[in-house]
Amino acid sequence: MIQKIEILSDQWAKRVLDLQLLSYTIEAKLIGFDEIPPLKDTIQTIQQSGETFYSYFVNDMLVGGISYERENQTLHICRMFVHPDYFRRGIASLLINFVSDLEDDAVERTVTTATKNTPAIHLYKRHSFKEIKEIEVAKGVYITKLMKQHLLREGKQNGDSKAK
Repeated sequence: MIQKIEILSDQWAKRVLDLQLLSYTIEAKLIGFDEIPPLKDTIQTIQQSGETFYSYFVNDMLVGGISYERENQTLHICRMFVHPDYFRRGIASLLINFVSDLEDDAVERTVTTATKNTPAIHLYKRHSFKEIKEIEVAKGVYITKLMKQHLLREGKQNGDSKAK
């Protein structure tokens, strides 16, 4: 089940932070760099991010999450995290599809991930994201920016898009 998270609640922010730290620790080991920003987050920085959070639950257990920002016609996926025990079960894909459907009037979707995080790169490519550039964020550490263009359905281009 996917549900919106009220991230301003300390209880929810802590649950999200705990899962995020668990998930991004795996990424840090994978890419050989432990200074990635999600590992530096606190309850307060998550609450102040301005991002919209959705999470995936199995029973009452929080096992996945996604956050995004929306600016005009661009949707930017900021965070994607899944409990390691639930890797490769399609949860990240479900979350990407959910947010894409929810924000279906966004013309452009972007995301960045560590260039060495090949599972994440493959995930986004399966969702038709294309690599557009690499950015060095620390000596020898690169992130890849991916983008996906989205064609609007008839009527959406004429101002009939849902209010945000």
